[in-house]
Amino acid sequence: MTHKQSDAQWKTSRDRGSPWLINLIIWIILNLGRTTGRLLLFPIVLYFVLSSKTRRYSMRYLQRNFKTAGKKSPGFTALFSHFYSFANMLLDRVFFLTGQTQQFSIQLHNEHLLTELISQGKGVVLLGSHLGNFDALRALANEKKDIKIRALMHDNSQQNINRAFERLNPQLKNDVIHIDTPESMLQVQEDINNGYIIGILADRIEQDVRSVSCQFLGDEASFPSGPLIVAHLLKAPIVICFALHRGGKQYDIYFHQLSEQLVLPRDNRDQELQELMQEYVNILELYALKYPYNWYNFYNFWHDN
Repeated sequence: MTHKQSDAQWKTSRDRGSPWLINLIIWIILNLGRTTGRLLLFPIVLYFVLSSKTRRYSMRYLQRNFKTAGKKSPGFTALFSHFYSFANMLLDRVFFLTGQTQQFSIQLHNEHLLTELISQGKGVVLLGSHLGNFDALRALANEKKDIKIRALMHDNSQQNINRAFERLNPQLKNDVIHIDTPESMLQVQEDINNGYIIGILADRIEQDVRSVSCQFLGDEASFPSGPLIVAHLLKAPIVICFALHRGGKQYDIYFHQLSEQLVLPRDNRDQELQELMQEYVNILELYALKYPYNWYNFYNFWHDN
């Protein structure tokens, strides 16, 4: 598998869940409750652990994580826990997307870094990742009506799971700006000027886009430079956010400010991009070690042979 193929693998592969099965699970969750839904996850997760080829990528991640943390090598229990955490994240997305956030206990850490910028009328570029459940931020938006959030992302609407979520919450289409469209940056600039939070997941690279190499969990990995370039063009503050599942109905949401206003010099732009992205990756690694099963990049992240 080539470097470019592995980068795009997560996007081009067909999601394995059939529409009727996804809709059935959503119905069970909404009508029978989260506890029943979590119980149903056990046989589903066991099937995927035993049959999915992505388990090799899960194990490679877990091995790097546990080695960096000084833990024993992961076994089947860790592998199952990783897949179960991913399935539970999808389950909880149903509740977050339908506004049923009151049943969760969400602990905010350093939220003032975000709310102070918003109170000043400033738009913010919010860098997230596929570590944790970014939709948990909807609980914060529901609580604080002055927070307006849109996501800047590639169009993955053809995936069965995303189509199901859009039917569940039609407002999702209005909350997303597709980066593939020519007018996307004009929309983003207008939203920033109007005090919006623009969320960008900054840990996956697309095919044929610029990337930088950073040290992550003991090895070099590629990260996209696009999110930082967007922040540079918008002249907006950058805040990093991780919404992490602690267990049960408990979530921790952490905020870190990366830059008050990113200005990339022309003469050494590549070096500045790499250094700033490494700062982001260092914080990403910190929380990946603290919440090891919250990592949801199930593809050849380090381009292993």
